[in-house]
Amino acid sequence: MRASLKRTSLAAVALLLALPACEALQPDYKKASATHLKGNEISSLLTGKSISLSNPRGRSYTNSFGRDGRVMISGGKGNLYGDWKVAGDRYCLTLDEDKREQCMDIYSVGDGTYQMVNSDGTLRNTFKVQ
Repeated sequence: MRASLKRTSLAAVALLLALPACEALQPDYKKASATHLKGNEISSLLTGKSISLSNPRGRSYTNSFGRDGRVMISGGKGNLYGDWKVAGDRYCLTLDEDKREQCMDIYSVGDGTYQMVNSDGTLRNTFKVQ
């Protein structure tokens, strides 16, 4: 019985020691230190600014957000254009070539870095304001 109690105690200690490692394996936007931006914060962050972003596949882009609601995405195979807006607490994008509206949450993850997260909870990109 004592050996069983000792093994259980060791397992509990190992689990407690592993919890910080689990936190480190999570995407930045899921960490307790991340902050989900509100609509007015998203507007202030993006309006009239450009961001440098990279997607999970390592591709880099620059998005420029006009005060008129237009966006230009540079990189890859040339420029893409579309409209952007803030709806509730989400950033929404509609490209001229693809009229499906795509809305994302934005999280501040520290050090001036932000992450956009798709509606299904997957990471879309990581960016900094230029």
